[in-house]
Amino acid sequence: MLGFHCEARWLRFAHAHLHGMFPPLPRRPACNKRLRTALPLVKRAIRSSAADL
Repeated sequence: MLGFHCEARWLRFAHAHLHGMFPPLPRRPACNKRLRTALPLVKRAIRSSAADL
């Protein structure tokens, strides 16, 4: 994302430079937990989009 090769660098950049745009940015452990929790929803959305196309 935006030329960052790992999630940790992206989160550091976002906390340092984008905090005003996204004040509730989670720290890395919380971010990973949210991503794992959201995975089934993301898969369902991709499958639904693919079926429609």
